[in-house]
Amino acid sequence: MTTDDLATVELFRFDPNVDSEPRYCSFRVSYKSYTVMNVLSYIYENLDNTFGFRWACGKGFCRCCVLCVNGKPVLACMEPATEYMKIEPHPKYQVLKDLLIDFDRVK
Repeated sequence: MTTDDLATVELFRFDPNVDSEPRYCSFRVSYKSYTVMNVLSYIYENLDNTFGFRWACGKGFCRCCVLCVNGKPVLACMEPATEYMKIEPHPKYQVLKDLLIDFDRVK
């Protein structure tokens, strides 16, 4: 694997019970032929298992994996990964922790 095969991922981190301000953690991971969800799962399983995100059906039906990539709302399970991704929670909802949002609490 070469550096051309690696994406830069800026991952939003914020736990309102602990943190005073959001921050971003940076990762370099493989991305070709991956979805955003594949990238998040790889980071969680191999690099940092402390961040929160949702995954359920993996087919775009449940919509629980909605988040923003580079400012655009997407379903992580359906969105192709790209060479640079700034991954943040959907801005419409209250953040519970990291990418976990409260669907019942609209901002």
